[in-house]
Amino acid sequence: MELEMSNRDEPNAGSRDAAPVELRLNAARESLSIVWSDGLRHELTAQHLRGNCQSAGAKRLRLDRWDVPSTLDLTIDDIRPVGSYAINIAFSDGHARGIYPWSLLRALAMEIPADQAIS
Repeated sequence: MELEMSNRDEPNAGSRDAAPVELRLNAARESLSIVWSDGLRHELTAQHLRGNCQSAGAKRLRLDRWDVPSTLDLTIDDIRPVGSYAINIAFSDGHARGIYPWSLLRALAMEIPADQAIS
């Protein structure tokens, strides 16, 4: 699954809130590859995305110092645009309530050590 994003002409195309220019699931649907307008490329695993979900339920678990449930065989079932500022990700465990704004995806991507980023 690939989503081509068209934001190259937007005034904030280089900012943290700018949409990526490409989102692509790997063949096994285990990770999401993101290409940003500044040329950075990152790959976020389904487990990492699910663990950082911003849904009310996931936030409550983290506030109560619980881990957000995730399995090693977790995959991404679907990605849907949310307006022009985010995506919704549906996971194989049935969770589909999280909204991932571009700024959150960028922040999660920046947590990845430089030697693990895709060039």
